[in-house]
Amino acid sequence: MVDPKKLKLKLTGYEKFRDITKSIQIVALSNIAELKDNISNRFLALTPFLSFFNVKHYTECENMQCLVMPVTIDKNCCGPHNTEILGASEEIVDTLEDSMNSVRIFSTGSRGKVAMLSTFPGLLIKHIARYNKDIAGFSIFSFSIIVEKIMKLNFDRYFVVFNRFFSVFAQETSCYQVCSFNEFTNILVDKMDLTESIFHRVALDNKDYPNYLNDLYNFGFSLILMDAFEENEYSSLGARIVAMDSAKKNAGKFIEELTVKYNRARQEAITNELIEIVSCANFV
Repeated sequence: MVDPKKLKLKLTGYEKFRDITKSIQIVALSNIAELKDNISNRFLALTPFLSFFNVKHYTECENMQCLVMPVTIDKNCCGPHNTEILGASEEIVDTLEDSMNSVRIFSTGSRGKVAMLSTFPGLLIKHIARYNKDIAGFSIFSFSIIVEKIMKLNFDRYFVVFNRFFSVFAQETSCYQVCSFNEFTNILVDKMDLTESIFHRVALDNKDYPNYLNDLYNFGFSLILMDAFEENEYSSLGARIVAMDSAKKNAGKFIEELTVKYNRARQEAITNELIEIVSCANFV
């Protein structure tokens, strides 16, 4: 016979686990509400710069120096969030190497670093750790510092891999492809569909022409990087909500099954005790 006390302990444990998953869901939902305003406001600033980083204007990526940046997180309970980003990054690295490109990796997050070192030993050259404790507290200035460091590496093409948020139940792995500063300058000056832009006219008329373009590139790249990091954080919260919802449902099923088993075992124990009492009474 199953000991009802042991079943009761298991039942209590699953009930506490279910309560924890509910709490994690509530916290994630509140964080999403805060980030949503940040992302909508930032996207208004990002939109004008996307035309300058349009992949259709880029030269074909062959025999180039390429930097792949998988944006991972170090938080728990986020389902397959990191796995999807790392898988997409591995595909990009393989595709670039097939096109005779020299590839290096700039990882973010300790888990991303470990995974990249394991999969592509020797390719990792830079790493950012402990950045996602409070991603909402990051500013455009923070990302401009990161961009300045990236620009000093002098790569021809940058690939920022992250998860984009569409809804709580839908996140999709995306990639920003950013050209080098030199290619950015050529696109800004040469492409006919950009010659009427206010940025183009100001750049050509500005006496401090090189510095202006450098600041313009840095600001645009920083906005793109901020978008990737915040969208990735937003997606991780959505993945966490989904993962906790699944865990909560599974815990609920176990609780139902254990409740039935516990009630049955408890009833059997009571019945056995009654039988023993009646038997003793009859014997006396």
